[in-house]
Amino acid sequence: MNKKFITLLSALTLTINANAAVQFKVICTPDEYGGQNGMSVNIDGTSYQMIRKDNDILYEYTYEGVPKSYYYEIAGTQQNELALIDNQPRAYDNARPETLYEVYGRKYTTGDSILQTIPRLYEPLPGYEKFSKLFQEAELPVIHVHMNDETYNEYVSLTSNTEPRYTVTFDYYTPEKVYQFTNVTFKLSGQGSTKYDKKPLKIDLSKGDPDKSNTELFNREEFKLRCLRIDESYIRSKLAVDIAESLGLPVIQSSFARLYINNKSFGLYEVADLYKKKFIKRFFNVEKTSVAGAQPDLGNLYKGVSGDGPAFLYPGEDYYEVVVTNNPTDPLADLHDLMNWLQALPDNATRAQIEERLELESTLKYLLFEMLICHWDGYLGNGNNFLIYTEPKHGKSHFISADFDSTLGKWCKATEYDIDQYIELGPEGKTYSTKPLLYVKLIQNPEIRPIFEDILRNVVGNLFNIQALGPRLKYFYEFLKQDMYWDAQCLDPSSSFHIPTHDFSGKTDRERATPEQIDAHFSDAATDPEESVTAYIKLRSQALQAKYAIPELKAGGQFGTVGGKIIKKKKNEKNQDGDEMGLSSDGFINKPTVLFITVVSVILGLML
Repeated sequence: MNKKFITLLSALTLTINANAAVQFKVICTPDEYGGQNGMSVNIDGTSYQMIRKDNDILYEYTYEGVPKSYYYEIAGTQQNELALIDNQPRAYDNARPETLYEVYGRKYTTGDSILQTIPRLYEPLPGYEKFSKLFQEAELPVIHVHMNDETYNEYVSLTSNTEPRYTVTFDYYTPEKVYQFTNVTFKLSGQGSTKYDKKPLKIDLSKGDPDKSNTELFNREEFKLRCLRIDESYIRSKLAVDIAESLGLPVIQSSFARLYINNKSFGLYEVADLYKKKFIKRFFNVEKTSVAGAQPDLGNLYKGVSGDGPAFLYPGEDYYEVVVTNNPTDPLADLHDLMNWLQALPDNATRAQIEERLELESTLKYLLFEMLICHWDGYLGNGNNFLIYTEPKHGKSHFISADFDSTLGKWCKATEYDIDQYIELGPEGKTYSTKPLLYVKLIQNPEIRPIFEDILRNVVGNLFNIQALGPRLKYFYEFLKQDMYWDAQCLDPSSSFHIPTHDFSGKTDRERATPEQIDAHFSDAATDPEESVTAYIKLRSQALQAKYAIPELKAGGQFGTVGGKIIKKKKNEKNQDGDEMGLSSDGFINKPTVLFITVVSVILGLML
């Protein structure tokens, strides 16, 4: 009986597998590769023409059988993706009825198998539990924006920042699923970076739409697309965000995505969260109101933006923007109170005096953070790119550094500076007649200075060194390499991938990334700290080790790691973990599997 059963079961298995249908899915713009006939997929040595989905960048093919290996081709040409993916065909995962949403020439659709993290040096903030899967690690989504012809032509013809706002639709491809959004606001974002040929952007979903699935993406209603135009490593901002999280600081999330508009490549972007109301609710204790329909008092959030001079928090400066306020009649009142208090604070104030008004530990960490990453366009350098949050009802104030794309060696002259040299000489060689007030009142304070230096020794010894950050850098390079090279093509005026938007300054020879420059940032052999993030971290940490007598540079930390997958902890935490879009694992059970289970159940029933 058992022998007959096994024979019958084997025959049924072979029959079912032989009739299994596998769907292949790839994203590509074949015309940019010189193709005129779409895409094909080579399965076990035979090419099959793929079908273009809705005149879009997605191509599909349904294969009858059980494939072993495959790769994608530009149909009608001799081009395929093998040279781009290390000459190794893709291995089919026979546990799935379909491939993931793959990208032509990308070796990794997900990077789970190679993912590397950094040590978590300080206790994590509760706000990290509300992080969104929009910024999932080891994934690189594709954003495809659809504009009508008139809107597209207007956008690519812009020669100045007229602050345009366009209504568009877009598709958001994760490895597992595609989400579609309508009535979306698409606009330029940023300050000086809008002048570049590759534009920084902001996307606002359709707020107030009766269909909630059209208003949020992984619990976010809006996000920025940072252009990374002047970062040849592409990862400075992301690594800086990781470091800030390791330090237990309130910080936004970031990740990466490819951008296409109207079937045209527009480059690799950093997807970034915003410092707005949700950021405050995530990290600070906001009291909920008991009045129906009333909004809670969120306090005040200000952004320091250097103008004719630096925003160093001295009274009388006028270089601040109001982001969130609870006082519409005098929105800067709390900031002015803080500035006056700081100015009047004795240079030898006690820790207790300081902590009455200012969250001291996080401020010291952020000031150290700026010095370590050489944030020359931050608070300590140019009095720029930072935020001040004041709690409601005259509560404490919090200092928050922001915008890290020009850090970790970029235009930095301070690789070997200690904190005093960093201020006296300037991180990029530029100095001011006044010193940052937080430096004067905190770091030069004789009671606070030892606290700052103890934090420095801990951070440099256990986190800010190549032993701790090197594996993460290697992971970024391996996972993002094809995307970084592709972006370099998008910036090359001689390439068919070249983005059609204009440099508002009229420059056609602006420095751009090349594969060689990209490689140097991740090379252990690189020695120039301005041209290599790896070299910068090595030299910066070694210089500080010598100056502050740090015994050892290593990867340490007692609170786990930063940079791992965002995983939902509880079944009822949909909104907090950003899984409100209904992702599930049911896609892994295909129809042949269901049939197989059914047949086996019937046979077992008959035998019993």
